[in-house]
Amino acid sequence: MKILIEAHHPAHIHFWKNPIRKLQEDGHEVLMIGRDRDVMRHLLEVYDWISADIPKRTTKKNKFPILEMLKRQYSVMRAIKEFNPDVVASLMGSYAQGAKLLGVRNVIFTDSEFQRFNHRIAHPFADEIHTPTCLDIDFAKKHRRYDGFHELSYINDRYFDFSDTTVPVSMGLEPKNYVFMRLSAWNTLHDIGNEGLSDGQLISLVNALSKRFRVVIQGEEGRMPEGLEKCLLRFKPDQYHQILCHSCFVITEGFTTASEALAMGVPTIVINKLSSDTMRYQHQNYGILHHYQTSAEGAEIARSFIDSMPDPEESRKVGRAYRQGHIDVVKYVVRSITGESPRLY
Repeated sequence: MKILIEAHHPAHIHFWKNPIRKLQEDGHEVLMIGRDRDVMRHLLEVYDWISADIPKRTTKKNKFPILEMLKRQYSVMRAIKEFNPDVVASLMGSYAQGAKLLGVRNVIFTDSEFQRFNHRIAHPFADEIHTPTCLDIDFAKKHRRYDGFHELSYINDRYFDFSDTTVPVSMGLEPKNYVFMRLSAWNTLHDIGNEGLSDGQLISLVNALSKRFRVVIQGEEGRMPEGLEKCLLRFKPDQYHQILCHSCFVITEGFTTASEALAMGVPTIVINKLSSDTMRYQHQNYGILHHYQTSAEGAEIARSFIDSMPDPEESRKVGRAYRQGHIDVVKYVVRSITGESPRLY
């Protein structure tokens, strides 16, 4: 079987890397059509078993997003024609409409009820739409539900080494003795009207936490208040999950990082005005993930961790229970793409 995978965000590579390897082991030919971004190119160099085609961008400026979308659609259509796949698979399906138009089976995996624009422009063209069971949304006859989460495709006991501390140690970070903060750029469609920690709240929180822990921050697109530059942590994209895994706790404005940290057994505070079915499920069922919709409340709870840090071993047990309490997502993805997966509603 020939399989074309459309990936337009670097994070998509993490979801796909293990299913692709399994598909290849089973004798299938897989091609990924990527996107001309430095982070994506780096990850594809590291995960060198992924065969990829990356159409060149004519400009790095995004003054005309509609024009860029049309160019991306053209690139995907051309890849479908040239590669002649049996199936096209993607996350969210943003640019996979050409599969339907060319008569190729189109399989989409999505875990967000916020991607309403994608739901409107892409999902009518899908043959199957796969979502986690907890997602309270209905895609009718196309819908397939599975008891798992995207992050378990790469944060699991088979594919991720939870004991490897090489990366943080090489950066002078003492495992389980630093706080990792992940700031968002707030520049996507579903971020409109949303915001996280203010600069003042961030500075105050970092100053308080720094009395006991080392604080390291990853900020999107250079977002870093003046005076906190010393906390900025620079690392390669493939090192991110090791750094996250060995932090003592995580403060994030993004849901994906929170889900990853939960799977690793790392206590997490996520600050985001939005709520989601995934966050509600994880917050209600696993005590180490705490979601707060106001930055004031989230920052106050984070400060309380200075004197009442959750026990690391107990947190790791929660992470193991979370991983082991759900299906093998890699196997599910592979079987869904090859047409072997049962219909789960």
